[in-house]
Amino acid sequence: MRLIRLGSELITRILDGRESLPGDALADTAVALGAFDGVHLGHRALIDAVRRARDERGLALSCLFTFRHHPRSVLDADRPRLLTSWSEKLALLQDTGVDAVVAADFCPALAALPYDEFVRRFLRGLLGMRHLAGGHDVHLGAGRGGSAASLADLARRDGFGFEVVPPLTLGGEVVSSSAIRGLLREGEVARAAAMLGRPYSLWGEVGYGAGRGATLGYPTANVEPLDPDKQLPAPGVYAVWVHVPTDAVAGDDRRAVVGLRHGHLPEVDRHGDLLGAPGTERAVCRGMLNFGLAPTVNPGGLPRPRLEVHVLDFHGYVRERSLKLEWVARLRDERAFPSAAALREQLARDETAARAALDPETLNRRGG
Repeated sequence: MRLIRLGSELITRILDGRESLPGDALADTAVALGAFDGVHLGHRALIDAVRRARDERGLALSCLFTFRHHPRSVLDADRPRLLTSWSEKLALLQDTGVDAVVAADFCPALAALPYDEFVRRFLRGLLGMRHLAGGHDVHLGAGRGGSAASLADLARRDGFGFEVVPPLTLGGEVVSSSAIRGLLREGEVARAAAMLGRPYSLWGEVGYGAGRGATLGYPTANVEPLDPDKQLPAPGVYAVWVHVPTDAVAGDDRRAVVGLRHGHLPEVDRHGDLLGAPGTERAVCRGMLNFGLAPTVNPGGLPRPRLEVHVLDFHGYVRERSLKLEWVARLRDERAFPSAAALREQLARDETAARAALDPETLNRRGG
C-alpha cells in the first residue's frame, strides 16, 4: 500500500500560492474520501466499492483520501473520542487491500476550500481520479457544500464517475462511527463489535499500582491508553482478550496462551518509543477487566476511572510493556462490596463468566 502525506504546512502553502501541487502523484484512480474512524463494516463497504470500480472500469489504482486527525477536531469545539488512533487506522486500512492512502492534515485552509476546487485540485489533479465513491451521508468542502447532489452534478460536468454507496444497517440501525461510540459509552461492546466486524480494541502501557489485586488472588495490570483521545467503554467489568508480547511469555505462562497474532504495529510506549524485541507477534490470553474507581479497595474511589486487567493463568512481568485489549462481553456493573472477602467471591464468579465468554475456537476462526 502506497502512502502519500499532505501536511498542514504543505496544504497551506499550496492554497495560498507559495507552492504548487507535486504533479500527478497517481493516475487513473478510483477514490473514496472520509475520516474512516473505526474502519467499521460501513467503511469496508465503501472501500469494496472503490476496489470494485477500479476493476470494472479498468483503472490503475484504488485510493482512500483520509485525515490524520478527525475533521471535527478542527471544526467542532466538542471533538469526538476516537475509535482508532492514526496508527491503528493505517494498519486496518492496509489489511483492506486498497492500493494507496492519502494521509492529509485537516487544517483551517483545507476546511475553507470549496468542494469543487478541492475535487479539481486534490482528487483530480493530484490523484488522477476518474471515479469517486461517496457514503450515503457524503459532504465535503467549505460549508459541507459537496453533497451527493452537487457532487453528481460536478461529475457530469467534469467527466468522472460518481456513485453513492447505500448505508449498511445491522438490527435496523445504520452502521456509523457515532453509533459505535454511543454503544461503547453504554457498555454494549458486543453490539459495537458487530458493527466494527471485530472486537473493539485499545493499546495501552502497563504502569504501576498498589498491588491490592494480588492480595485478593487476582493481580492486575494497570493499563494507560497510548492514545488519550481513545473512546473507552462504560465503566464496568468485562471479558477481554489480552495480547501480550510473546517474549514476556515463558514457562508455565504458556498455558495461558490460546492463540498467536501477527500485525503491522510495532510495540511502542506512550511517547512512541519502540519497546521490546523486533517483530509484532503477540500471544493472546483470556482476561477479566475492570474499568472504574475500584471503590471496595479504594475507599471513596479513585480520583479517575482506571483500566485494570487480570490475565487469566498468566504471572509474567509486563510492567512498562504495551498490551492490546479487545472487549468481548460485559459481565456486570462495577460496585462497592462490603468486604474484601465478598469482592473475592465475586471475582471468582467473574472469572467463571469470563472463561465462558472467551472461546478460543471463535478467536482462532476470526484470525487477524
